[in-house]
Amino acid sequence: MCKSQKNHTEFNLTGTIQTVWSKDGKPKAMTLLTSLGLLLIKLSKQARTLGISDLAPGHQVQVIGQKRQDLKTGAIKLKADRVLSTSQAISTLNSSSITALEPPQNPAVKPAKILVCQKSACRKRGGDDVWEVLQQELAQRGLKDQVTIQTTGCLKRCKSGPHLVMLPDKTRYSKVEAKKISALIEQHL
Repeated sequence: MCKSQKNHTEFNLTGTIQTVWSKDGKPKAMTLLTSLGLLLIKLSKQARTLGISDLAPGHQVQVIGQKRQDLKTGAIKLKADRVLSTSQAISTLNSSSITALEPPQNPAVKPAKILVCQKSACRKRGGDDVWEVLQQELAQRGLKDQVTIQTTGCLKRCKSGPHLVMLPDKTRYSKVEAKKISALIEQHL
């Protein structure tokens, strides 16, 4: 897609971190609860090196970055350039002339979703048990309304089933055992 079909603007949001997704120990994305709702924000390489690793769910932060809107589809993506704890944000505002930028309008938020293969090979290898334990674990943790469990068709590699895919970070798990579901939910949600 050519650059002329995307609209780039800056955003400046304050909110509470709900989740931080990491890969290989490095933070890649987070969900931020703001006055606009729950937003998915990817972290730029610059933001990853500027202290986000020591922040955790529940911390109040200010996020400054780029909003990209695809003019054809209307899809909006947020990418953080800087993430500051609210105490850092206040001192930064006092020491410089940063002005508040207009927050994004109707940003697209990808909700948490778990895809579970329900084809015969995965079901024979324990897919039904995995499905039931997932529902129980989400209910126990109070996440039943926030996370959707969705069945899928074949995810290939049938001999290494049952398979799960955790969204929005698209992490795939094979040979999933029902007893390990609790650890997976803890890691991703």
